[in-house]
Amino acid sequence: MKNNFQKHITQSRFEMTDHLDQFDFADDLDVGDDERNEALEQDSDTGDIYLPFHEATSLFPDMTSEEFAALKSDIAVHGLRQPILVFRNHVIDGRQRLRACKELGLAPHYTTVNVTEKTVTEYIVSMNLKRRHLNESQRAMVASRLATLGKGKKQNTAHAVTQAQASMMLNVSIDSIQRARSVESSGIPELVQAVHAGALDVTNASTISSLDVQEQKDVMQLGDKEILTRAKQIRKQAMQERRSERIASIEKKRANNQPLVAANDGFYNVVYADPAWNYIAEETLGYPTMSLEEIKAMPVGKIAAEDAVLFMWCSASLIADALKVIEAWGFNYKTHAIWNKQRNGQGVYFRIEHELLMVATRGVVPEVPYQAREKSVFIDPVGAPSEKPKRIRDVIDNMYPELKKIELFCRGEPANGWDGWGNECITRNTDALQTFQISTDIFTPDAQPANDELFDPSMTLNKEAA
Repeated sequence: MKNNFQKHITQSRFEMTDHLDQFDFADDLDVGDDERNEALEQDSDTGDIYLPFHEATSLFPDMTSEEFAALKSDIAVHGLRQPILVFRNHVIDGRQRLRACKELGLAPHYTTVNVTEKTVTEYIVSMNLKRRHLNESQRAMVASRLATLGKGKKQNTAHAVTQAQASMMLNVSIDSIQRARSVESSGIPELVQAVHAGALDVTNASTISSLDVQEQKDVMQLGDKEILTRAKQIRKQAMQERRSERIASIEKKRANNQPLVAANDGFYNVVYADPAWNYIAEETLGYPTMSLEEIKAMPVGKIAAEDAVLFMWCSASLIADALKVIEAWGFNYKTHAIWNKQRNGQGVYFRIEHELLMVATRGVVPEVPYQAREKSVFIDPVGAPSEKPKRIRDVIDNMYPELKKIELFCRGEPANGWDGWGNECITRNTDALQTFQISTDIFTPDAQPANDELFDPSMTLNKEAA
């Protein structure tokens, strides 16, 4: 049956122009592959065979009815002057030309392309970008479809593309791709089509896609300027709601503020701190902040041992302030490590993508074992806002395994064997932990408290019982 079908194909009206010697029927029209053959369509009168489209051709929107009518008219007068490109029984370029041929009853001209399963999608994208003048939003929509192509199939699909790869191929940001995904997944067809056609940008479209279906329909009935105005109103309202929610969360955390005090003076040999610097508004950060004077006034020098080491985080713009805090806490700056976040942030002079872990000591501390000395620049993924890499606590443990440690401004559970203090610090075992608290008198930077152990613009100390 295979031979008979192959013979029938070779006798059908495949016109290969000057590429006939490049067309391999055995490979490109694999008649023995049922999965490939099932989509083949043959005209019962002429014997013409119309090949199916490769799935990646659906990444780009169809021509408008006017554009297709012009193409069809040109082919009717002049014939198919540009062949249809094929890879393994599938059209990878020329689907509108093939559609015109089918409607006109013309035999399509096919030419094979020397690509592979791994490069065919990139080829399709490249061919379309060369002849189409797509704006950034349109490219973002294509990139969104590209990044979801093949999902739900085998994970090792050869042409599977990640968002990062799609971003590079279409020259758009990942943020734009994610907005496009929102439009594709939540937008009504009219909204999706408006972005594909270049009539609406993806940012405003993603805002509108957050509305329910009827509200989206109502918006799309408006004029162009009214649509943009409505999208701006939606974003403003959403921003106000997020801000209110964040402020409520901040105040809830602030209500948990308690004094910092240890059971005994000089209790800790290792202090690991991530101060709540107030260089950004609290509602932006999502947690209560402290002024430089409040941080300096913390009795860290009191709870730390005479021989102690301090690890303290600061951003690139706060180095001068961090040095003042180190001095106020009774330590001497030694060195620092750099966390490369591999993600661009904001900045006046540079777009900052790193933070510093300052190291300071006082007295005499044990030498760090050679095998425990990490590289000074380390790469770790970014977690929740302001969250630091959890493995740094393991690094410090390896450097000073015998010493007593506390994490200040701790979030969640303290590391095993550590004490933790902070208004987001979670007790692991209430039977084994105690909360130490002294006077709740209000501390102001202008007045030195009577008891230098007092400190109360801050949080809670959870200490493991001996």
